[in-house]
Amino acid sequence: DNAVKYSTRAIDIDAELLQDGGNLLVRVTDHGVGIPTAELKRIFRRFYRVPLRSAMNIKGTGLGLFLVNSIARRHGGDAFAASAGLGKGATITIRLPRIVT
Repeated sequence: DNAVKYSTRAIDIDAELLQDGGNLLVRVTDHGVGIPTAELKRIFRRFYRVPLRSAMNIKGTGLGLFLVNSIARRHGGDAFAASAGLGKGATITIRLPRIVT
């Protein structure tokens, strides 16, 4: 949802499922407004929204990524973000342990 909401031009989103050792990674990359480096860890806090002027009119509660990370942690994983900076999109990755039965 965030990848769509924070896209500034034609919506262009990539989703990947990767294996990294004993983990599975779900990676979603957009080409939207990006995230300042100082905000990358904060975006997973409850009710936190990056204070960007370009995002002032975008509706949201700041709970989405908090919930993503909380659910991942309940399953033994986590979530993290990367961005090359403002205007350069963002990547959100969910890392979960791979369980072989």
